[in-house]
Amino acid sequence: MYVDRDCCSPHGQSQVRAMFAEWRELQVRLDIWHFMRRFAAGVTTEAHQLYGVFMARLSRCIFELDPADVAALRLAKQGQLLAQGVGPVSEKALDQMITRRELALHCRKRTRGAEETARRIKALVDEMDSEKGRDTLGVPLVDHERIQQVWKDQQRHITCIQDPEGFSLYLKTGTLKKGGVDLCCYRCARGSTSLESFHLHLNRFIPGTSASDAHFQAYLLEGLMRWNQDRMEEAVRGSCELRIYSSAEREAMDRLSRKILKRPLDERYQPPGAYTGKND
Repeated sequence: MYVDRDCCSPHGQSQVRAMFAEWRELQVRLDIWHFMRRFAAGVTTEAHQLYGVFMARLSRCIFELDPADVAALRLAKQGQLLAQGVGPVSEKALDQMITRRELALHCRKRTRGAEETARRIKALVDEMDSEKGRDTLGVPLVDHERIQQVWKDQQRHITCIQDPEGFSLYLKTGTLKKGGVDLCCYRCARGSTSLESFHLHLNRFIPGTSASDAHFQAYLLEGLMRWNQDRMEEAVRGSCELRIYSSAEREAMDRLSRKILKRPLDERYQPPGAYTGKND
């Protein structure tokens, strides 16, 4: 379970773990985005020239990309360039052409481990707290006392942001062919991203703010049902382009597709069993 606070406690069991005490195998992890945002409290201003560089390097201190996924993406990008008539380019230039969206879609990330992460973050904080952490006008990126206090407070959370061992955080959602290379597409379950997307989903399935209380509850229940159905199907069977939530419509579509196309349009759909007249 990913949380934005109360991941651990210096005085014993955390509140989250105590709340779900019956889930004995529960592992509580701190959301890494919230962990990184805590370091922003140590900067003088987020408008500083080096702020973006600092946060990007902080992310690289925590994560590393899967080498096999990166190699496949580079090969695909090189194939795309050759198809466009662009000659071979250096590996550095090739990496600059790969977008952040492509990296997120095709390359899995993993945490570096507690010791390596702590070493890298300490080195980054010390570097930004020196003359190298000043812009062209000599303005420092970080406040010395604040950033050192932030690092002192956050060191105990380094283990809380590590990926759980023996558990895959990525779900393969399909493949995409680029430059003659079949690339896997992944969806990540790390962090509280799914919860944040649920908040966005709330705004979409409740149309406006003028609905009556009865209609509001109807919209809310319908939206929750659709959300849970989508998440269950994606987790068990993978994503699907068809979005039909009415059981009667899905049954009619399956019956007509088998009759006309001689095959089911949605391979994942299972028609309801016939009533046998027996009571269990």
